[in-house]
Amino acid sequence: MSRFTSPDFLRQAGGKHVRAKPPPVVDLARPSLARFHSFHLKGKDHFEVDRDLATRAEQAAPGFQDVVLGERAFLQRAVRFLAADAGIRQFIQIGAGLPSPGDPHEIAHETDPGARVAYASDDPMVLTHHRALLRDGRTTTAVQAGLTSPDRVLGDAETARIIDLDQPVGLLLTGVVAHVPDADDPAGHIATLRDSLAPGSHLVLSHYCRPDATAYPKDAQRAQVLEQLFTEHLGSGRWRTEQEIEAFFAGWQSVPPGMLQAQRWRTLPVAPPVPGCYQMPQRNRRLIVGGVGRL
Repeated sequence: MSRFTSPDFLRQAGGKHVRAKPPPVVDLARPSLARFHSFHLKGKDHFEVDRDLATRAEQAAPGFQDVVLGERAFLQRAVRFLAADAGIRQFIQIGAGLPSPGDPHEIAHETDPGARVAYASDDPMVLTHHRALLRDGRTTTAVQAGLTSPDRVLGDAETARIIDLDQPVGLLLTGVVAHVPDADDPAGHIATLRDSLAPGSHLVLSHYCRPDATAYPKDAQRAQVLEQLFTEHLGSGRWRTEQEIEAFFAGWQSVPPGMLQAQRWRTLPVAPPVPGCYQMPQRNRRLIVGGVGRL
């Protein structure tokens, strides 16, 4: 039995089990970012081409999985902070990956089981999985849109159904801005989203980082090789400088401790084991930064 005909891939509708829409045609000749991350998060939804890219990334930066896991843990800590400390009860994640344990709605539901999350992705495979496995009709939904189409994200009927833009929103942009080239104006799209959100809204943003080559030449070299690798195989993936990344927070008030290495943002002890407690080894910490801003 495949995952697409298993009971887990069925959803309730009108009291009867109905099959979700068939999965989209998958290009097995080209890796996808979502499947690449699924491999590093120990998921099941990846293919040989994705694992091959993971091997190449490991060769370019030994321990590259640290970057993926560290970014994931940063997102989990940030969502918990927004829900528990900032009082945010609704979230929009743009560039959502394949569903996996510890996703934002699960973290937010630790604080309030009624917290609502809209997942947005322009990857058909991601949407198929979210719509089949996650949507409960009340607190989670998935819409087809990406960072370069903010009006579609905010204007989709599914977004409007569970997100009230007159109330504060947690805007989650982890693992997505690095994959939008300068030519597509990521800063402009983030500003459009910012201007559409209510006061008290928060931005959670992480990004691959290119450290200063003078101070950290080995890290800068790894970032350069990874950028070339991602561009060749994924068609995207920028390792921007800290100054370039900080510019994406324009118009947002920095929330302490500010933008810094993702590992250092409100770090948790490794015990007890909770989502977000993963601690990156030192070797690749400079390659991923993150921060939170508030309107």
